Amino acid sequence: MRSTRLEGAAVQGSSFWSVLGVTMACTLLLSGCGQSGNVPRATPGASIQPLTTQQPEPFCEGGPLGCSTFTSVRGSDATGDVAWLGTQPLQISSTHVNGEWTLLVKTPCNVLNVEVSVQDDVWAMRSMVASAMGCRELEGSYEGWTAKLFEQPVQWNLDDGVLTLSNSHATIELKES
Repeated sequence: MRSTRLEGAAVQGSSFWSVLGVTMACTLLLSGCGQSGNVPRATPGASIQPLTTQQPEPFCEGGPLGCSTFTSVRGSDATGDVAWLGTQPLQISSTHVNGEWTLLVKTPCNVLNVEVSVQDDVWAMRSMVASAMGCRELEGSYEGWTAKLFEQPVQWNLDDGVLTLSNSHATIELKES
């Protein structure tokens, strides 16, 4: 029995050294990659011009919310105060995708991407897509409530860092965060 254990230990030790040897060989081979003795060097006095690239403008500039994110602080609907908007708030920002404005609406459950047309002070939904995280029942109902808000045109007003959204479904106040 003792010799069996020693044989097993010898095999395991041999396997370890083989793996280590292969790993070191690969490391040495890869460390030489990209190095060549024939790399041309800049000649003295040669003018090296820095590569200039134009930085793209953020996809949020010029949109209804600029590059700001807004967090709900309160809201109401036909049943009265919607308390969860202050305790498990929505976050809303906007981005320009494929020539259209998309609202990114983070609910307590998923994120809604709401493509909207912007007409003065009204957002009209063109399409809506939600991420697919599993949600507890209560948070799932918050997501459904939020989706219902955007299923009809939403009047929006941005004044001094406070965004107000309203339609026949609800009114929400969000502050710039």
